[in-house]
Amino acid sequence: MEKSSPFKIGMVWYYREDYNAILRIMTDSHKLPESFDIWLAEAEQDEDNLTQDGYTVVRTRIDPETFLGWCRSQGLNADFEARMGFANFIAKQSAGSNHRKHI
Repeated sequence: MEKSSPFKIGMVWYYREDYNAILRIMTDSHKLPESFDIWLAEAEQDEDNLTQDGYTVVRTRIDPETFLGWCRSQGLNADFEARMGFANFIAKQSAGSNHRKHI
């Protein structure tokens, strides 16, 4: 069954240089992989699975400073729910673009 317009989904994406700061600012950092390399391997596998399921994945960089500002503006803690909300907010903003992934 072919989908005529793929559903975009935001996917949290970290940069190596931000990962230690990410671990410091997240209230649920104990749920995140200890190292960027472990996180990256898991994220790439998740991204492949979503793409195979027909989703258009929008990589959403979580910059520690920008993310904390967004959380404050939304009245949210820096946690899983906020990360997902931020990623999907960015995905919705890019809905009109032709990009498959944003880095």
